[in-house]
Amino acid sequence: MLTAIDPDAPGYRPEAYGASFEQAEAWRHATNENLRRAKPRPWGITAALCIIAVLLLSYPQISSYFVGALTPNSNWAYEDTNIYALQDDLGLTGNGVLVCIVDTGIEMKHPDLADANLVRYRDFVGGDDQTIQDRGEDRHGTMMAGILVADGTYRGAAPNVGLVIAAALNSDGSTQSESMVADAIEWCWDDMNVDIISLSLGGDPDPENPLGSMTANAVENALDHGVFVVAAAGNSGGAGTDVTDVSVPANVGGVIAVGAVNRDGTLWERTATGSETEGADGTVRTEPDQKPEVSAPGVGIISTSDPNMAIPYSASSGTSDATVFVTGALALILERHGDAIPAMNSSRDWITLVKQALADSCQPNPLQGEEHHPRWGYGTLDALAWERAVADSIAQNSDT
Repeated sequence: MLTAIDPDAPGYRPEAYGASFEQAEAWRHATNENLRRAKPRPWGITAALCIIAVLLLSYPQISSYFVGALTPNSNWAYEDTNIYALQDDLGLTGNGVLVCIVDTGIEMKHPDLADANLVRYRDFVGGDDQTIQDRGEDRHGTMMAGILVADGTYRGAAPNVGLVIAAALNSDGSTQSESMVADAIEWCWDDMNVDIISLSLGGDPDPENPLGSMTANAVENALDHGVFVVAAAGNSGGAGTDVTDVSVPANVGGVIAVGAVNRDGTLWERTATGSETEGADGTVRTEPDQKPEVSAPGVGIISTSDPNMAIPYSASSGTSDATVFVTGALALILERHGDAIPAMNSSRDWITLVKQALADSCQPNPLQGEEHHPRWGYGTLDALAWERAVADSIAQNSDT
C-alpha cells in the first residue's frame, strides 16, 4: 500500500498562538464554565444578535487580521533554502514549467490558490474529473500544492508553474491499489508531458525486489523520457524501525529522494535512512544517486488547507513538505536552463547533470561529515547554489 508520507495535518498547536498546552486547557475550561453560568436575558439576546451582525459584516477585515496575527510564519523555509533569493535575484517564478503533483487533489477555492495556473486535474480515485476537489480529510494535496504555488498570505516556491494535479490517494491519504498511483504517474509524463513529477507519497521498500513495484516501473519510464521525479524519502527513521531504505519510489536511482530537517538544520527525527546498496543484487549506489540526495525544511511547515476553515492554513511535519521545496527549486532552475536540454546526449544525461549539480551545491551540516550521509544526503537544499552549479555544468558540457 502506498500512502501520503505525512497524512496528518493537525492544524496549530497552542504554542503557535504563544500559549502552553496548560494555558490552552485553562482557557477552554474557563470558557465552558462561563457558558454554563450564563443565563439568557432578552436584552442579552438582542445585544448578541447585534454583535453577530457586525462580525458578519466585518468578517473579511477580521479574517485577514487574524490570519496575519495568528498564522505562524513559514517564510523561513523559503529564505533558508535561498528559494526566495533565486526568485528575487533572477526574476524566476516557474513560468513555462509543467509540474504534476500526485496526491489527494487540491482545493482551488482557497484564496491563496485561486490564481494558480491549473492546467489539468484528473481524479484517479473516483473518476470525477469535472469536480476539482481534495479527497483527503487532512487536505494533504492542498498543503503540498500551497508550498509550490500559493500566492497570497504565502508566496510559494514557484507560483507561476503550470500545475497538473492527479488525485490518486483517497480520504485517508492512502491507496489500496498501487496501479492507481502508477497510472497517475504514467498520465503525468505520457499524456501531460510534464517536466517534473512531485511525489509526497511512498511505501516501504521490499527488500527482495525494491524496484519491482508498478510505481517504481512507472517512475523509471518517466525518467527515461527526461522527466524529473522528486519523491519523499519517507518518515520511517528513528528508533524501533526495521525499514532499511528510503521509500518506494524514492529508492529508484534517478529519482531525487528528499529528507527533512528542522529550522536549525538538524535532522528531523523521523526522516528515513537510505541504504548504501540498491536492489536485490546489492548494487552499490554511487554519486549522485546515493539516497537520500538532499534534505530540505520539513518541520512545522504552514501551508494552505481547507478553505472552509476560519483560518484556512495548517501545519505539518515530514518529508512530504520537504519534497515540494526541492520540486519548487527545480522548477525555477528548469525555467532558466530548460533550453539546454536538447544539447545533451540523452534525457538521462540531463537528469544526471542536474543531480550532480545538486550534490555539489548542497550545504553539508557540520554533524554529517564531508561525505554523503544516509539521512542528510549530500546536505541541505541551497537553490541559489544549485542554479549556479547547473549553469556551470551546462557551460562545461557545451565546451566539450
